[in-house]
Amino acid sequence: MAFTTEATEESSTEERSDDLLGPGKAIAATLGSTLGPNGLDKMVIDRSGSVVVTNTGATVLDGLEIDAPIGRVIRDAVQAHARHVGDGTTTTALLVGELLDAADTLAERGLHPTSIVDGYARAASHARDALDELSVPVDPDDERLREVASTAVTGRWDAASARRFADITVDALRSVDFDAARLTIQAYPGGELTDSERVKGILVDLEGSSTTIDGFGTNDRRALTDPTVALVDGELTPPTAEASGTVRVRTPDDLAAVREHERAADERLIRSIADRDVDVLVCQKSIDDAVKTDLARAGVLPVERTRRDEFDAIARAANATAVAAIADLDRDALGTVGAVRRRSVGGGVIELSGLPGESHESLLLRGGTPHVAEETKRIVEDCLAVARHAAHGGGVVPGGGAGMMVVSRAVADRASSVDDRSALALEAFADAVTVIPRTLARNAGADPIDALAALRNRHHDGETAAGVARSGAVGDMFDAGVVEPVAVPARCLETAVRTASLVLRVDETLDAEPAGSGVAGDGHHGHAHGGDDSHTHESGHAHGSGGEHGSGGHDGGYPWALSH
Repeated sequence: MAFTTEATEESSTEERSDDLLGPGKAIAATLGSTLGPNGLDKMVIDRSGSVVVTNTGATVLDGLEIDAPIGRVIRDAVQAHARHVGDGTTTTALLVGELLDAADTLAERGLHPTSIVDGYARAASHARDALDELSVPVDPDDERLREVASTAVTGRWDAASARRFADITVDALRSVDFDAARLTIQAYPGGELTDSERVKGILVDLEGSSTTIDGFGTNDRRALTDPTVALVDGELTPPTAEASGTVRVRTPDDLAAVREHERAADERLIRSIADRDVDVLVCQKSIDDAVKTDLARAGVLPVERTRRDEFDAIARAANATAVAAIADLDRDALGTVGAVRRRSVGGGVIELSGLPGESHESLLLRGGTPHVAEETKRIVEDCLAVARHAAHGGGVVPGGGAGMMVVSRAVADRASSVDDRSALALEAFADAVTVIPRTLARNAGADPIDALAALRNRHHDGETAAGVARSGAVGDMFDAGVVEPVAVPARCLETAVRTASLVLRVDETLDAEPAGSGVAGDGHHGHAHGGDDSHTHESGHAHGSGGEHGSGGHDGGYPWALSH
């Protein structure tokens, strides 16, 4: 592949700087109004006309068509942060934009990009130390976890709804020992926010997981009590001959005999299941249509094409052992649950409760429209992420920009003791991180300059928990119950510095010509430097929190073999 560039010696430094640093500033300007409890939503409309209304930075960027290569690098970094941290995507984007803007000013003053990068790296190390010193440890039973969860949803709903969602989120996490794999989130339109509930059990979404059931859901059969559960990790079809052969049918009696043989084989299969006192048969793959009908008539509830994560969760919760075929099924492999019932929400949901094995919780979220339901799910996923980080991520720090003010003061103090040119980068970093309290104040309708001056005075007097409240006033965030996990601002700063450093090391963008275009290359191959946040995303469901299933680059095969 040959590389060409349209840059010439006459190209100005200002033009190249705008090409490289402009996208970061533009992204920050786009997302700035969404930050904090007073942040506004963005309506993102794609080419197909689909509409998403959200104020989550990663979701907004995911829906935007970004042509600039540097813009795509920043978007990928923000999305990687969202996958691994769950909250703080808008903060990360704002910090990247502000660090790049500060670097532009430093470059105009003659500071080399590598010196800026080195200074930012030193500042990030001092920032992490300052946050660790500021943090207050919490344990999984600490009531401050509810404040963390409530802070994450404040401004999205009214105060009562925010407290309610914070309570059900924290209670659900505690019941599963903060194991996200044992917590399912389902969101459905057609109800009010107050209809959302915490369910002690497993919810299987019939529509979303392609699961189908027969003979269940009618008025006289909507629930099973203390059912025996069997799990088959394969297809369920009538027995087939081990060797191929030919059957000649010459008379109606011959045809009747063939059909009778097939019927007898089906009956033996159904009898082998019914004789084991199976009430619910969960099959990870498909079940033959005739077999499904016969199972329903025999009083067995067939559940087919259950998604893999749901299938495994049912096995652990019911104390059942999955078998490859019905022939391998014995009473030791059977499990049981307290009840199985069908609920009329969305396209249909099966609820398994009274689990004797591994505990499992589900959050059933409702919203008036599909947009509201999906945004509610995104908000609750952020709530879950911050609560888990607070319990196992090193403690909490005051919110409202208080943490960034502590970082700014600590880095500025360090800069005064540095006697080389990197001190300029530390000072620029200290000023850049104040973009968070400034933006919070602006979005609350307050004067950002006045708010920043008040914050600096309070922090100078030792009030390290002083931050910007929802009203725009400056107050003690610990007293106001506005707290966040220390892992969130720490990872925001880490991602922002690494992303800004990656951009600053680029001095020019090059257009790549296809190999067959006739443009000859010099035969030399360089090393491609990837972004720091290019990680592979696990498909672990998210049912919520976010997870997507791809084909994994496989050609052919059965797509359901991966997702079901």
